[in-house]
Formats: sequence, structure tokens, C-alpha cells
Amino acid sequence: MHVKKQILIVVFGILLSSVACSIPFTNGGLTPEEISETAAAAVSSTLTALAPVEAPTALTEPEMPFITPIPDTEPTIIIKSKPDVLRLAIVDSNGNLSTWQEGGSVNLIVNKGDVTKAVLSPDGEWIVFTRTSPDGIDIGLWAIRFDGSEHKSIVSHVDFMAMPMNPEITDVYSVVTVSPYMIEFIPGTHTVVFNTYPQFNAPGFLDNKDLWYINVDSGERRAFLSPGHAGNFYFSPDGTQMALVTPTQIDLLNTDGSNRRYAVLTHPFVYTYSEFAYHAIPIWSQDSSYLRVSIPPQDPLGDVTAPVNIYHIHTDGSPATLLNSEIVAPLDNAFLAPDLNHFAFKQQIGDATDNLFSLRFADLSGGSSTEFITGSLGFGEWAPDSSHFYFFNWNPREYFIGQLGIPGVIALDVNPVMDFKWVTSDQFLFIYQSGENYQLRLGTLSTPSVEITNLGSGLISPFYDFVNP
Repeated sequence: MHVKKQILIVVFGILLSSVACSIPFTNGGLTPEEISETAAAAVSSTLTALAPVEAPTALTEPEMPFITPIPDTEPTIIIKSKPDVLRLAIVDSNGNLSTWQEGGSVNLIVNKGDVTKAVLSPDGEWIVFTRTSPDGIDIGLWAIRFDGSEHKSIVSHVDFMAMPMNPEITDVYSVVTVSPYMIEFIPGTHTVVFNTYPQFNAPGFLDNKDLWYINVDSGERRAFLSPGHAGNFYFSPDGTQMALVTPTQIDLLNTDGSNRRYAVLTHPFVYTYSEFAYHAIPIWSQDSSYLRVSIPPQDPLGDVTAPVNIYHIHTDGSPATLLNSEIVAPLDNAFLAPDLNHFAFKQQIGDATDNLFSLRFADLSGGSSTEFITGSLGFGEWAPDSSHFYFFNWNPREYFIGQLGIPGVIALDVNPVMDFKWVTSDQFLFIYQSGENYQLRLGTLSTPSVEITNLGSGLISPFYDFVNP
């Protein structure tokens, strides 16, 4: 089985990504912090036992994809981009789907016990979600309105299995099932976009690098890019462009299918010391005029003096510009603030087996970095104001909120938690685990968190997505 171009959200502790609520949408169940913790453990306990994944042979891109996207001939229907109040789609640990909006109560809308993930449309009117059979084979993509009406299948298990596969897959009979990998709405629309990956009857991960569009209102589905010609995708805030990411490059493409700009950034295949290939997470500027991205060194453990490089990506198709380089802790990265003017990173203190780090901040305009705190810690995520952030201790597992340039921290009132997400620069959501039970909670910088709903103690990893005014 060809597994050398396998991908998954990296074992580096690189987050969210997604800075917007758009997070990689998989069946893995691990939070970014848990992935980060696993990576740190790898540094301390298996440093000398690991060997890097061999870099794949570089792809030779054709001038145009096999399936050429046809630019839309009609104007894209623009919807109201945001709801009036905070809205949530919630998957509990028993596989049921509920909704909640600020000022209201929790409303159970799908109680089949097989829901695994869910994503809200930008206006909060539609929820697209996966339903998975107990054996993990029968996987379908469904849609339902926020009020529980118009529950409908948009991609069945049969549809997924009939989709073209990555050309690297030579034995289609080894494919047990096919799943959606990333699922996102194009900003300002009811068009949901997804790519897929096959699951095999043996270990290994190889995504199809395809791209599909569905108009959720009408249910119309079309193949946008054929297997092997897409990658992980990140939309510009205005919804007119996307970045397509593979393990060695970033392309840009208009969301109507026009003006593909190949290889605006290329970089070496990054060794993750695992079976999974690294994929960068570029961040768009708020006005959609440029992107910036941090790329780790090719061999993070082979040369501890090799820096992370931070690039400015132009949208005109010209090559990216190197902005800054910084040496960071092994198997880690630099975390760009939403305003793309400064970044957070960790530097190792002492021996790798000590798992001690200095959390530091630096400006992309230059100058020396400043230390914020030290300890056995990991960086979490910037708040929208690019000033507040959260970080966590690994042992004991505790979450804290800090502010750039301000001494002291705020400890969350409950621990341990997972899936911490900023709603605004003052308001945040997270899942609290108490024994085997889970709760979804809402907190602010100045008030204790409150429980929105009990998520139960079932076997499915709880999940939520939100959109806010």
C-alpha cells in the first residue's frame, strides 16, 4: 500500500487551526492539545528510537487538473453572513445532534445515536454532519436545518464508495469505506465543500486529494477537482479564493474554479517522526489580500538549530516571501496571531527528557522575542484580538489564559478540558471532562464558566461547532 504521502493533522501540536471555526474534520477524536501532548511525549521517551518518514517523490503538476473546474456562469448566492446570536451545533457522547442559541435552550434534533461530527453554515441556518454505523463502515453525509426541519441525506455510503480514488491506490479492494475528511462551507454561502479519504483493511492513511461542492439548499453535488489534484483547503474570509495544501507546496485557486496559481510556496517534505505527513495551515488576512504561514524545518530532530520559517504569500501568484526565521522546540511550530503581525513559539529548556519550555512572543517586524512563562506547557490558540491566548500545562493538565505584554494568567475554573475555542476576545467555549462524563461550557474573561449542556458518558468523542454575530 502506498502510504508515503499520507496526511493527517500533524503530530506536531500545530493547531487549528484553523483559526476560524474551520477545523480539520476527521473521525480521529483527538483534540489539538492531545496531539501536542503526544508529540511532546515522543520527544522525551522515543527520541533515539524514531526514524523519519521518507519524503515522497515530488508531484509533477499538469497545466490544468484532469477535471477542469468550470467557472460559475451565475453570480454566487450571497446569504446573510452571520446569525443574530451565538449558535451551536452539538454532538454528544452518545452520537446525538442538538442545537443551542444564546438566550435559548438545547434542542435535540437528531437522536439516532450515530452522529460523529457537524459543521454549521456561516449564517447558522444549516448543519452538515456525518452519520457512521457502529462498525465504522456505513458513513454518510447529511444536512438538517437549525430548527430540525429538512433532514436529508446529501452523500450516501454508496455515493462515497462510487467516487474516484487517488491514483496511487492500486488495489481498490483493500478499501473498506470512504469518509469525508475536511468539511467547510464557503464563507457567505450555503455551498459545503469536502474532500475524502479511503479507509483500508490494513494500517495506513492516504487521502484522495479530491474536492467536491454541494449546494445544501438544492442538494446539487459536483466534482470540483479530481483525485490527486487538490489537498487540504482554506477559504479566504470573503469566500472568493482558497489555498490548497499538500505536503510540499501551497497553491491558490478561485472558488469559482478559475485562476489556479500553482506552487506559490514550495518547501521540503517535513519529517513528523510518525506515519503521517505534515500539511501547513496558512492563515488568510482579514481583508483576503494575502496569507502567511509557518513551516517547520525538514528534520526537526535531526538538526535542532534549523529554524521555523514564516512566509508571506501573495495572491497574485508570485513566489512567497520569507519574513522571519525562529528556532523553536523540537516537533513544534510558530503560531501566528490573527492579525498576522506577531507569533508565539516555544523554546526548549535543558534536556529534551525534562519537557520544560519557555513560551515566547515575537513581532514579524523584527526585534528580539520576549519570554512570557516557563514550564511543561503547550501553546493553544490566539483570541480574535491577537492579544489574549490560552495555553496549558501537560502534567497536571490545566488550562490558562494570558494576554500579550501583561503579567499574570487566568486559570480556568474547571479542569481538565478539551476543545477550547474562542468565540470573541472575551468569550470562549470548551468541553469539560468530569470522570467519564462530559459537559459543554461557556465562559468569559471576567466570569466563571457555565454549563450549556451535559454531553453524557458514551463512547463517541463529543464535538461542537459554532457561528457568532
